[in-house]
Amino acid sequence: MRKMNNLNASFRDPSGFLFHHDGELYRQVNQVYAPDYDLLMSSGLYQKLVESGRLIPHTEVTLPGVQGAYKILHPQRIPFISYPYEWSFQQLKDAALATVSLQKRALKHGMSLKDASAYNIQFMDGKAVLIDTLSFEGYQEGEPWVAYRQ
Repeated sequence: MRKMNNLNASFRDPSGFLFHHDGELYRQVNQVYAPDYDLLMSSGLYQKLVESGRLIPHTEVTLPGVQGAYKILHPQRIPFISYPYEWSFQQLKDAALATVSLQKRALKHGMSLKDASAYNIQFMDGKAVLIDTLSFEGYQEGEPWVAYRQ
């Protein structure tokens, strides 16, 4: 069995977590997130966001030795990771506008952005892109946008 290293920054989300395996980055989707993941993929939201460059694409893979996961995702690698405290005002503005745009698009597909952390946005080819596929959940009509109170 190969060694898998969970990333410390990815431990709080009950929906899943990031880990390294053989030098590659993966995201485990936990069983509790299965209905929301299925909705994301079947609603057309995932495809629209990937096509527009607003969500990092992934492939679903199988890894030996991984048990209890609903899915294992292999996301496209971001070549350079930066953090909100390093960004210019324009980047902060772009990240905020991208987050609002993601929420508006999610609502059109019966979903909501449950995690609006700026740390889930990165810049790729000069464009703000969401890197956390598990940030979406099914939307309940009439509910406010709480987004983990972010």
